[in-house]
Formats: sequence, structure tokens, C-alpha cells
Amino acid sequence: MIILKFLLLLLLFGFLAIVVFLLSVWQQVRSGFRRFREQAGEQQTHVDGNVVIDRRSDEEAGKKIIPSDEGEYVDYETVGGE
Repeated sequence: MIILKFLLLLLLFGFLAIVVFLLSVWQQVRSGFRRFREQAGEQQTHVDGNVVIDRRSDEEAGKKIIPSDEGEYVDYETVGGE
């Protein structure tokens, strides 16, 4: 009976150790993704090879840069369409 209790406790502690380990790995993965998103958000490489670093906050980055009363309308015409 004592051996059975010992094995049950050993199994329980092993399970808890695995859960703690998996949670730790999950936290590391999440923090890695967060750092990657932050770095990717700061740098955007354009086709010509120039790197733009945007250090605006999320609120400022979501705002329109050009006011709605500015800009121009470009009329276009399809060529050779059916």
C-alpha cells in the first residue's frame, strides 16, 4: 500500500512538473513573438532597400496621415478590355 501511495505521489509530481515546464515554454514563445512583432513593427523595408523605422504609438500609427479634405482624384480608363 505504501508503494502504491509513493507511485501515485511520484506520478502527481511528475505531471505537475510537466505542466510547469510546458507553461514556462509557452511564456517564452509568447514573449519571443511579442518581441518579434515589436521589432517588425518598428522596421519596414521598402522595395528600394530603404528601411523606415516607425516609433509612433499604436494610436498615432492608426490615424490617417493625409486629411480627408486633401488629395486628388485620378480618373482612369481601361485599355483593351472586353
